[in-house]
Order: sequence, then C-alpha cells, then structure tokens
Amino acid sequence: MYNSYIRGASQLTAAIALAANVTPTFAQSANSSGSELEEIVVTAQRREQRSEDVGVTINVLSGSDLKTAGAQSIVDLASVTPNVQIKNVMANSITNVSIRGIGLNDYAVNNNPAAGMYVDNVYLVSPAMLTFGLLDVDRVEVLKGPQGDLYGRNTTAGAVNIISRKPSEENEGQIEAGFGSYRNWHVDGAIGGALTSNLTARLAIQTVQQDSGAQTNYVTGNRIGKIDRTNGRVQLQWKPSDTLSILLNAHNGYDHSDVTLYKANNVLTGEENQYAGKPRVAGAGVDPHMRLESSGVSLTANLSLSSNLTLTSISAYEHFKRLHAEDTDGTSLRYLDGTYKNSVDQYSEEVRIGYHGDGLELIGGAFYSTDKVKTRDAFYAPDLLPLFGLAPFDTIGNMYQQKTDAYAAFMHGEWTFAPRLTLVGGLRYTEERKAFDQAATFLCASGTCANLFSPVSIRYSTSNVSGKIGLNFKVAERTLIYASVSRGFKSGGFQGQLAFDPAVLQPFSDEKLTAYEFGVKARVMPNLQVNAAVFDYEYRDAQIYGPLFDSPVGVLFGIANVGDARVKGAEADISWRPADGLDVRFGIGTIDTEVTRSIVAGVTKGSVLPNSPKLTMNGLVKYKWAIGEQMHADISVGGNYQSTVRFDIVRSPNEAVEDSYFIGNAELGVSVGDHWRASLWCKNLGDKLYRTQTLNTSVGWTSHYGAPRTFGINFAYNR
Repeated sequence: MYNSYIRGASQLTAAIALAANVTPTFAQSANSSGSELEEIVVTAQRREQRSEDVGVTINVLSGSDLKTAGAQSIVDLASVTPNVQIKNVMANSITNVSIRGIGLNDYAVNNNPAAGMYVDNVYLVSPAMLTFGLLDVDRVEVLKGPQGDLYGRNTTAGAVNIISRKPSEENEGQIEAGFGSYRNWHVDGAIGGALTSNLTARLAIQTVQQDSGAQTNYVTGNRIGKIDRTNGRVQLQWKPSDTLSILLNAHNGYDHSDVTLYKANNVLTGEENQYAGKPRVAGAGVDPHMRLESSGVSLTANLSLSSNLTLTSISAYEHFKRLHAEDTDGTSLRYLDGTYKNSVDQYSEEVRIGYHGDGLELIGGAFYSTDKVKTRDAFYAPDLLPLFGLAPFDTIGNMYQQKTDAYAAFMHGEWTFAPRLTLVGGLRYTEERKAFDQAATFLCASGTCANLFSPVSIRYSTSNVSGKIGLNFKVAERTLIYASVSRGFKSGGFQGQLAFDPAVLQPFSDEKLTAYEFGVKARVMPNLQVNAAVFDYEYRDAQIYGPLFDSPVGVLFGIANVGDARVKGAEADISWRPADGLDVRFGIGTIDTEVTRSIVAGVTKGSVLPNSPKLTMNGLVKYKWAIGEQMHADISVGGNYQSTVRFDIVRSPNEAVEDSYFIGNAELGVSVGDHWRASLWCKNLGDKLYRTQTLNTSVGWTSHYGAPRTFGINFAYNR
C-alpha cells in the first residue's frame, strides 16, 4: 500500500510540475488578457483562509456557482463535484452522501451519515434532515477524507459545510421568480442591512411549487410529482463592541410534496408487466405523500480576548418531524403500503478558543451534543402476510426511540517551523453513549396491535481518538504541496428496520478509516488554478446496509459491520479564465474500491463498495459578452458523467448495477445594468433515462429514475 501511495504521489508531482512549466506558455500565447481569478476564502479549518493555503482537498462552490449549475438541493452538488455521490435512497425524503466511496445507504433515521453535514456550523444527525433546499447560500465547502480533529462526529467520508449569506451593514435585497416544466414555479428572495449602528439583519424566504410531475400512477391515472416546499431564515447580528459579535440564526420550513413512486418488478404479481417498458409509469394503491417539518435556532458568539486570542461559542437546537407514506410494492395490491413516522430533537454546544501568533495557529475546544429519535414505521400488508401464514394480521411494523449523548475535546495546530514548511497536527477524543429503547416489531389486525417480542432496551457506548498529522510545503506564494495521514471514525449503533429476532437488534460496531493523501494546489497563472490529489484508504469494520437478514416474510434489510475494504484513487479540478468573460471549470475523479475481508455471508471478498463509480467528471463553460451599453448576455453549458455504479453489494445482484451516463445542462441569460437578469435554462438536455437508486424488498426489486428533460425561465433582481 505504501509503495502504491508513494508511486501515485510521484506521478502526481510530475504531472503538476509539467503543468506548471508548460501551461503558462500555452495560455499566454493563446490569450494574454485573461482576467485574474477571484480569491476564494473558506472557513474549513474554523478560521478564514484562502482555499489554496489549506492542506485539505476542498471543493468550494459559491452561491453564484450553484445558480449557474442549476443546483437547488444538496442532491445537485454531486453533479459539480468529482468523486461525490448524493442520492435519495428512499423515494425523496432520505438522502445519502458518499465521498470517495464512503457513505451510508441506510434509510433508517437513527443512523448518522458518514459525511458530516453542517449548516452554518450546526451538525445534522439524521439523513432524513438532509432533504432541504439551498436557501440564500454564500458557499458550500466539500471537505474530502476523514476530518477527525476539527470535525468530530461521523466524518469517515468527509464533511459538507453549507454557509448562508450573513447580515451586512449595507442595504441589500434580491428576488428571483421562475417558471418551468410541470407547472413549476418558485420565488426566493432575501433582504438585509443595518437596523441600528451595531445591529444588522437578513431575512431569506423560498417557496417552490409544482402541480404535477414526470410519473403517472397507473392505478389512479394521477400524475405524481407535486411539490409544496417553503423555507425561511432570519439572522440578527449584534456587535456591541469591536471585540464582541453575536449572531442569532433561526429557520423554519416544511415540505408537503408527493413521494416518488417505486418502479417495481414485483415477483408476486404480473400486474405491472404491461408497463414494464414505461419506466415513468408505476403503481400505487395509496396516496404517496410526505409531511416534513424542520425548525431550528443557533446562537454564535465570538469574543476577542486579545489581538491574537479569540473565544467562540456555538449553541444550537434542531427539531424535525417526518411523515412519509408510500406504496413500496409499486402495485394496486396491498403488499407493502408503508407509513413512516419519525421525529428528531437535537441540541449541541461547541466552545473553542483560537490563537493566532507568529508562525503558530492553534484551535482547541470542547463539544457536546444530545439527540433523541422516535420512530414508528408501519406496513399495511393484508395481501402479503397471509402468504406467510400470518393471517388474520393486516399490518406489520416496528418502533423504537434512541437517545445519543456525544462528548469531545479537540486540538488542532499549525506550526510554520521554516519559511516554506508548516507542520499540521490535530487530535480529538470522542465519547458516545447510545440508548436504544422500546424497540419492538408488531403485528396488527383490524387496528389492534401486539408485539412479536417484549420491547428491547440496549445500551451502546464507545470512545475514540482520531486526528491528523500533515506537512504543507509552500513552493511559491500561490502554490502548495501537502501530505497527510488522518484518521476518522463513525460510531456504531442500532439498525432501525424490521426484525423478527431480537438478537438482530444487537448493536453494530464503529467503523474506522485511515487516509493517506498527497495533493497540490497551484495558481499556475493569475487566470488558472489547478488542484489535484491522490489518496489511499484503509477502511476497517465497514458499516454496510443491504439484504443482510432473512425472515418469515422474505429478505429484510439491515446494517452491519461487513469487514474491511481498500479505497484508492485520484482527482483534480481546474478553474481557468482564458479571456474576459470566459470561465472554464473541469473536475475529474477516479476511484478503485475493494472489499479485502468479509465477515458477513453474501458480501464477497473483492466486491466494490456501493455508490463508488470508477470515474466521475464534471465541467462547465460560461461566457459573458456585451450586447449594448447597459446590457450583457451570458451562456453556460455544463454536464456531468459517471461510469457504471453498483447500489448494493450484498449478494452482488445484477439488478443493482446502473450503466454509465452523461447529463448535460444549459442556460442563456440577459442582464440589464447591474440589477436585472432574465434567463432560459434546460436540465438533462439529452433527456437521458437513468436510475438513481434500487431497493430490494420482500416482494422484489424497485427502482427510482432521475428527472427527465426540464426547462424554464427565471427573472432576478439584485440590489
């Protein structure tokens, strides 16, 4: 492993050196008037830094970048970031984030994502909380690889930071309205400015409405795809002195949209066979809908204790409720009509102190969080249960509540011990305690329910020391070479699905990941930025979700430690402005995954990890030109490609393999002055048909498909 790591690092160094020597000559001869790229400032290491000065692989997307790419939710981030997969794993109310092949494809709400998700520095504990829209975003920072020191909970894959626009003293206002396919319309806007000499505010609101969608329910004839989603956020920033700043951030929102239909290959009936060649026609005997409600508040205080010492406190509370009703079997028959009722309450507190000195940067602190998850999931199945001798029961389901307390202490430091060399190190001690209570599987007949076994109460606790050590070499003012060894862990826990044997509810263990990484960030020219990295992972006790358990009603899904795996790969991204008004961005990632040790029947040694295509690419070309004294036009053309991907590796089913595909997008806009803009856009230009997820159920395989070609028009005003 070390030889391959060193060999890959050597190849990357040679490639970057070649680019540094050759590219400037080509670029200058092609066009010497290219404008300089803007400086990108990030807070990935809990302080403001230029992105090219941070020895971590980071993809940064500004709010305008997201608008240009047509990104409306976190699912869309994968199309503009190499080696990242973001999928809805259960219809459209549970989201899975995989970075470099590491992710959680579980649809239970009680298990934490492998990539830490942070919105304005607040960690979100459940994948059910990740389905929000992108509202008034300043930037998104995608950190790749384990972040075991500054980011503590469950960051074996990495971390995704979503940072909203903050209040400013200048009066600001913006509004955008748009209309699109399936009678879709949206309005989002923000307004902010100074209320007093030391108090500023910002209010942002977004609503998205859609009357129908691409799917047809052959049972009722109704079109499926209605969207009814509204979110809002208010921020107040108070600066009573030059040394103290306090930010209050409160949000509230709901999503009352249709639930995506399952396209089924139901083995118990031939009802759906007549629509087998129509992937967007599926069945549902119930009204598929969801009722998601999210609210939260955080208070961030920054106090300058001296010219080089800062104290920060972040207190946050989040509340989330979910009702998700679906027809899992995809037919008019009553095999698996599921209703999921969940609630999540979480509180967190982080206190840290930062020191900035001559050649020395230190950040240390403590973190505490507690969260409580309550679940009652039920499947109305009067046509299925009698087939397994369970008449007269008509409903089967499970329930539980889980409470987690997490504690951590951490320290991160950077010491510039020579003019161009900086030693980076960090440690974090984490302790988690989980209580899994009132866990039971129940059967119901005509509304009267009984548990199959006495409710189970189990405790699980763990502690871990994770961290990082690295070396940054500043070759030039805008060129950084970095190497690091980092370790992250994701705590064990409990599966939140149906179980007929209480023994299955015993906790699974922590997974651990050690990463070796070597990278280069080079401002080759003022108008050309090249970033590249190679990595090698040791992945131990991997937590994999799949059809791991058999039961009286067929295969049931669950999560367990399946063994060890190896992950290695490389990636690069380029930002180039060859001429005024012309921007080119390109990203490429390659990854190779393999299960090296299996301890679970059905997971074969040598299998690839789920959601880990060998090759991903994305690109965007945008050109802006003048068409009058006060008018400009712009055109953007972009797209993303991914190679063959496997959604499920348990028993290596062919049904879980999706072939490679490319999705192209385009936008044409006209601006008047500095304030007004109108644009036409189209997504999935080629109307490509592709699956985003497959699921093996007790009645057969089901699939979800990506959106077809859509188009629309937007109008925007910025002050």
